[in-house]
Amino acid sequence: MKAIILAANDNPQLRPLNLQKPGALIKINGIPLLEHQIRGYNRAGVETASISVVSGYEHGQIKRYLKREHPDIHLVRNPDYNSTGAVYSLDLALRGTELHAAVEGLFISSGACVHEDEAIERVSRVSGSAIVVDSNRYNAASTKVIVEDGNVVVIGTRIPKHAATGVAAGLCKLDAHACAVLTHIVAELSAGKRDAPMVTALGDLIRRARLTLVDITGTKWAALRTMGDVHTADKRFSRFSLARKLCFVLDLDGTVYVGNRPIRGTVEFINGSTDDRAFYFVTNNTSKLPKDYRARLNELGIPADAEHVVTPLAPLVAYLRERALTHVYLLANAKITAYLRLALPGLELTADPEACEALVVAYDTELTYDKLRDAALLLQQNPRLTFLATHSDLVCPTEHGFVPDSGCILSVLEQATGRTPDTVFGKPNPLLLERVTAQYRPSEMAVVGDRLYTDGQMARNVGCDFICVLSGEATRERIDELSEDEFPSLIVKDLGDLLT
Repeated sequence: MKAIILAANDNPQLRPLNLQKPGALIKINGIPLLEHQIRGYNRAGVETASISVVSGYEHGQIKRYLKREHPDIHLVRNPDYNSTGAVYSLDLALRGTELHAAVEGLFISSGACVHEDEAIERVSRVSGSAIVVDSNRYNAASTKVIVEDGNVVVIGTRIPKHAATGVAAGLCKLDAHACAVLTHIVAELSAGKRDAPMVTALGDLIRRARLTLVDITGTKWAALRTMGDVHTADKRFSRFSLARKLCFVLDLDGTVYVGNRPIRGTVEFINGSTDDRAFYFVTNNTSKLPKDYRARLNELGIPADAEHVVTPLAPLVAYLRERALTHVYLLANAKITAYLRLALPGLELTADPEACEALVVAYDTELTYDKLRDAALLLQQNPRLTFLATHSDLVCPTEHGFVPDSGCILSVLEQATGRTPDTVFGKPNPLLLERVTAQYRPSEMAVVGDRLYTDGQMARNVGCDFICVLSGEATRERIDELSEDEFPSLIVKDLGDLLT
């Protein structure tokens, strides 16, 4: 058995996700499309050395990936990918493929598709030649087929819904005879029309060789032609199971609302959930008080009491109280300063290097240069000064865009002094969720947020699923940079996607 993966084209409709990488290396569930196919072929009995990949756009990246992960794969370059079609790429691959050794069959697949293993295994069990089709789907722009007496008799993009048997799933298997016929077809087409699409070659092939249908309805697959397709594939191939979740830990800014604007899909999911699901609202934002967040949630129609709103202020207060640290220099706004004075009656705020015991940095929305200067001098004058931070988020989402958050303040202090906080109480520190993890097992929990380095890392620290929403800071491009172990369990625009 042999396989050819056609991954040469550049698809502008996948911008910005493929702006600096080939589409075949876009990740679904943390695994590049190309890797999905290679693993699927391996499990269906195709040896790695029997796989050929045709690349073009960003050829160097695919070359480096294969050299690192699968050095036995045969890589073919199509330098004219911008002006040629899939048939030309296939012709290049077939010229270097020993078809006489492929008597058991040749797989041909689009590098823009992802299939679960069952789809490839189904077609591998078929004797003869076959085109893989999903009879339960129809898309006006996709390639469709008409089947009569088990044989594919028409293939094209203009087949109306009432006549179509199904949508082609970007995968076919050919026996030795069909391979020989197709080799002649693509050679002829490439010589006369270098931009011919794959559907043209398959249309000629079904008139000269018998191709049956393999229906993969019910299995997971996706063709990534647009960013909407990527979104669909993210959900379809997700390892997340909603039925098992009893507890959702939600970030606020960028997840439940942005500024004064509620994220309606998420609000609808929360309010429409069953009573046996618990919702905890966890924010790193220490420019406001816990009661402010409860009031904001209540305005949105979300019932939230003091027990279910969690901020880094509680562990900060506990830390200062347990260690009897009473002389503190504080970077925080007036509201948070008053809150800490009330929670810690003996608290004295001082910039005196002889008396100060701790520097605390919160999200200071009233920050001045004088405060930064005093904090920097304290850190330099007392190298052993306890350095605490409520959180390290770099930016805070607002209705008008992102604004500097506590992490930017910490960055300035690090640049000036070389010091970083001894303890950061907010996400991703799992201590922030001790009250929650005492009640629920990790398998029953899901952290929902828009930040990979806080919400995502928090989920990994706790050992539970991470649902990344695209309603705040995170972008699909940034997510695609993550490793398979770091990849979110589920990527959605907002939690409203779970209602569909």
